[in-house]
Amino acid sequence: MLSKKDDKKDAKQISYKKFTVDFSSPLENKLLTLESVLKYLQANTKLNGLKGKLGKTILINMDERREKNKNCIAISVDSSIKFSKRYIRYLVKKFLKKEGIAKYLTLSATSPNAYAVKVIKKNEA
Repeated sequence: MLSKKDDKKDAKQISYKKFTVDFSSPLENKLLTLESVLKYLQANTKLNGLKGKLGKTILINMDERREKNKNCIAISVDSSIKFSKRYIRYLVKKFLKKEGIAKYLTLSATSPNAYAVKVIKKNEA
């Protein structure tokens, strides 16, 4: 029979990580669409060397919530395996370069599990 300690160990071994990338600023300025980013991330994320074969271990979906009286439109990446936040950064930057809008947008970390894509404001003198 399994004891309560064994049940707790099994629960701790399955660790779920959730990363979010906030696209509120570029969507307000109509620089890109969230669907195109979502399709790109789902098609180009590699798992075990295979692109687009994510299965049930990695879920990439849209996430809408309200933060500080502001709509936050983001993409969330839920992982039940070891997955790197840096890899998400790499994929988002690659998407921005592919679309030709990388020079207008910047990607910055807002928390240990979140990024935000923001519009670069040039100083006009």
